[in-house]
Amino acid sequence: MSTPGAETGGRARFLRIDGVPLHVRTEGSGPVCLLSGGLGSSWFDWDLVVPFLTPYRTVVRFDRPGYGLSAAEPAAGRPSPTAAGEAGRIRAVLDGLGLREPCTVVGHSLAGFHVEAFARLHPERTAGLVLVDGSVEAAARPYPAPGARDLAARAVAGVATALAVPYLL
Repeated sequence: MSTPGAETGGRARFLRIDGVPLHVRTEGSGPVCLLSGGLGSSWFDWDLVVPFLTPYRTVVRFDRPGYGLSAAEPAAGRPSPTAAGEAGRIRAVLDGLGLREPCTVVGHSLAGFHVEAFARLHPERTAGLVLVDGSVEAAARPYPAPGARDLAARAVAGVATALAVPYLL
């Protein structure tokens, strides 16, 4: 029985991306498929999936900064992560491995935003896009028209100001 993180015959390495050492694994052969895990996920969370892919694909999986075996980003001077920034990180991982051909990018949960941004920003590098268990609003509610919403917000603010609520708080 396999345990999380058990060796699956791939190659592990560290790539320095934007000054941060990232843990990256490659295994299998064939067209490239990059797997990106959701919030709090690490490379080994894909262990049960990888054996189904490696006979047909070169599978790449990596730990984002601060997860798994990757170093954390320095807190000072780093902007908050963005979808475009994460798409750039995916491209940098592929470039660091010398994999320049179009690949299939797979994102679980939050990483769905990252791989979707990669596909939009780098269509020439994207062969396919797979979103696994992406987040959706179960019962989407239409929001009121922006004009009506703004008018209502201004009315509430006006009443609160007239009643001196900001001064009381």
